[in-house]
Amino acid sequence: MSKDERKPDAYTDQTQQGAEILHDMTPEEYWRPDAKEIRRRFNIPEFDAEAFYPREGAALSGVYPDFLIHVESASDGPSTVTSPGASLTMVEAPKGSGKSTAADQFATYQMEHNDERIVRNGRQKSSDWRRLADWTTLWLPSGVEVDGRWMEGVDASDPTPEELCRAVRYYSDVFELVEQLQDHPKGTYNVVFPDPYFRGCSNALATADATVKQPEFKPKNEPDPTPASHWWFGFLAARTFDGLRVDNDGERNWMTVHIDEFGMIAPEAASGGETGHWTYECVRTMANISKEMRSAGLSLIGYAHHEEDVHNHWLKEFDFWVELSNNERGNRTTKAEAPKPFRDIEQDQDLLSKRPKGFGLCYNENRFSEFQFSDLGYPHDTPEFQFRLGIPASAAPTTDDDGGMIVEDLQVATDDDEQPTILKEYRAANGAVHELRVLAPGRGIIDISDDEPEILEPLSSPYSDGAFPASPIQATQRRYDIMFKPDANAEIVAARIPRRTGPAGTVEVEADD
Repeated sequence: MSKDERKPDAYTDQTQQGAEILHDMTPEEYWRPDAKEIRRRFNIPEFDAEAFYPREGAALSGVYPDFLIHVESASDGPSTVTSPGASLTMVEAPKGSGKSTAADQFATYQMEHNDERIVRNGRQKSSDWRRLADWTTLWLPSGVEVDGRWMEGVDASDPTPEELCRAVRYYSDVFELVEQLQDHPKGTYNVVFPDPYFRGCSNALATADATVKQPEFKPKNEPDPTPASHWWFGFLAARTFDGLRVDNDGERNWMTVHIDEFGMIAPEAASGGETGHWTYECVRTMANISKEMRSAGLSLIGYAHHEEDVHNHWLKEFDFWVELSNNERGNRTTKAEAPKPFRDIEQDQDLLSKRPKGFGLCYNENRFSEFQFSDLGYPHDTPEFQFRLGIPASAAPTTDDDGGMIVEDLQVATDDDEQPTILKEYRAANGAVHELRVLAPGRGIIDISDDEPEILEPLSSPYSDGAFPASPIQATQRRYDIMFKPDANAEIVAARIPRRTGPAGTVEVEADD
């Protein structure tokens, strides 16, 4: 079922973000943002930051709003937010504590209060994000097969990504993903599946200029491949160093990345070098760039069952700690038990062991707040499913700049009726001729049948007040752009062709989580 065949749903289509994502249109003024529709659908109460103003005899302080709300300066937000900016948070969630429910509620509040883009890690063994699937944009690596299967007995064919979420987008490497997310509407919920080719990850980690040896990444179709979860190191580094810090609207480019099973990415027992898939070096790099992550407006929330699952080198850089109740495990009450960055906090009472699911404790080095989150229920209308990514066993993906073009993903500038405005695509001789031609009365031909575009005939503008620049083809690591100047003071993209950094093919080797 394609996006156009989906039944219109005011909860998802007729929202501020849905209008732009699905229809590339300006929403009606009275349409609500995604976050408010999510709260309305699941009866999530509005978040009141001022309710956590410290008062005597209550386990309250502004630390919980501090964790959720990101503002440029303390004067921009509620009085309970005294630590503005992005942050790193660890959520310790024992089994049965409602981890996925809490994650969805945290994300909803952040979308609403920070107008930020949420990224949640897609895992092939889980569909925890399916509660918010109707508002989800699913990001998948290009050139990779995606097989879906239901994990519950349903009278339906195997699910496709397009059937299970609001929109599906594809990316060729971590840098292009960062760029596309920046162009995606704010206040959105995005689920990203890692690229088993690790395209762009090495370059992203190299940008970090860390003091440890440069990690290496082996694609899944090679012997002893890198765990797919290591892709997140590359993405976080790319977003930190290659992402915009201020959006085109002049507002801060906030993003929070929610990573479930954080211990899989940064295990305490991480070993280094080639035999350990450079895990230790990746963790150390992340610890080294934590300050830069915050400066870039990038927040991280990691979820794990136990603190011991996660490596201390990175944890010591975290700003907040959250513990969720499962009506069994109590919170830490002594300095020896507390996580290392938070051992000076005066917390000598067990506040969680007798609390049912839906309660939590949030603290930093000197304050703590008890909070409650809603029971959102099981998403019965969306059965549990899996998406499995696979790549060809014999393929040899390229990671340099000589991988050719993905001409099937060619984009040309169009008008409101989807008609080309500067360049049009031309094919002939069973594909042997593949060109971009300037619209009349302009002239010029660009050959796009080989590994890179080549001007066969000089380009002249179809408009009297426009012109092609002296060097109209701009090459980046991720694409070729054909530039055009509609006037002397502006330059736009007349056509865009992504560059190939990994082959497509049929499933032969499954990627892991």
